[in-house]
Amino acid sequence: MKSFIVPALAATGLFANTYADDTSLTAFNPAVSVIVDTVYYGENSSEGMSHLKEEMSGFGHVHADGEEHHHGFEEGFNMRHLELQFSAEVDSYFKASAIAAISEDGAEMETAEIETTCLPWGLQARAGKFFSDFGYINARHSHEWDFTDQPLIYELALGSHGLNEKGAQLSWLAPTPFYLLLGAEVFQGENEKLFTAVETDELPAHDGPGLGVGWIKFSPTLPGNHACQMGLFGAAGRHQEEHDGNGDGTADHWLDGYNAFWGGDAVYKYNSSRPYGQGDLTVQAEYLFRRTDLTVEQHDLLPALVGSDKVNEQDGFYLQGTYGFMPRWRGGLRLDMVGLTNSEQAPDGTDSSYGESWRSSAMVDFSPSEFSRIRFQVSNGDYETEDGTQNVWEGFIQLVVSLGAHGAHKF
Repeated sequence: MKSFIVPALAATGLFANTYADDTSLTAFNPAVSVIVDTVYYGENSSEGMSHLKEEMSGFGHVHADGEEHHHGFEEGFNMRHLELQFSAEVDSYFKASAIAAISEDGAEMETAEIETTCLPWGLQARAGKFFSDFGYINARHSHEWDFTDQPLIYELALGSHGLNEKGAQLSWLAPTPFYLLLGAEVFQGENEKLFTAVETDELPAHDGPGLGVGWIKFSPTLPGNHACQMGLFGAAGRHQEEHDGNGDGTADHWLDGYNAFWGGDAVYKYNSSRPYGQGDLTVQAEYLFRRTDLTVEQHDLLPALVGSDKVNEQDGFYLQGTYGFMPRWRGGLRLDMVGLTNSEQAPDGTDSSYGESWRSSAMVDFSPSEFSRIRFQVSNGDYETEDGTQNVWEGFIQLVVSLGAHGAHKF
């Protein structure tokens, strides 16, 4: 009887405040999850892989203060981070989530985003700090990757955090018989590699937003247990650099201009319908091309170069596949290549062309349940640097566990 009377009285408005209070209580009782991501790492490079990647021809950049910003794994045990996530349906109009990434060095806000749930005509808006939805792997957190580390082109072009910034997004799901999603994003422009503002009197100050991204995703209707998704993307934004030309630890020339990248992605999945992932197959690939177009704003050592242009072009791709060869067990292979296009036009008019680098990786992982995974991975690559090509072996043992509620992953 009570289950009938309460909704009936609520319809009269007598219990309107009570239902509003219930909604508020739900908003203040979010789903909470914790991801613990640990890695044991070993490699045989001479100065460490993080240093080597910063010295790769065409991709490397040494900061003007003389300190190189090394990101990556250290030899031995690593706590990549502890990810603490809160998410909830706020009300009939919005949902929100926030993720804090906690490491031994401190905590940082990884994402904090608000999404609409009620816009008409297939529209959805998002605002806050979030991963861009361009491509396939960028919007996925590290514990969702099929390999322990990022594809090379992502790490070298966008840095260890990918494209993750403060901004806004508007997407449109087209009313077509197949899946067609278009999106546009505007960000502040604070990426550590590709879209950077340098705070100095030698360069003009730029107010945000300074970066625009656009993408399209398409999925044809396939029979049975087959599915695929393809995409195209592009981005353009402001970029500034400062350099130490004579190696004394002090910046002596400054550049201002623009960066852009574009590319495509494709993913194929086969769901075998057998238990615990046995027989499931996933093949994915992405290609990214970047172009840097800068002008020398000031040069203390060579004033004649002021007004000259610096143009860099690099690209890269990865191709990978995973297969469930036993219940709860998967195996995977990945090929990375960067620098197929790898050229630089210096401000003094000289042109340079560099070689390509490649890496191959193999992994096996075991998932005792949907809340835990242990992975073994080995990689070998040839990396092109100014000192010649270096061959490096890497090994990973990764353990990831999830505590609490955790939403379903994207396609």
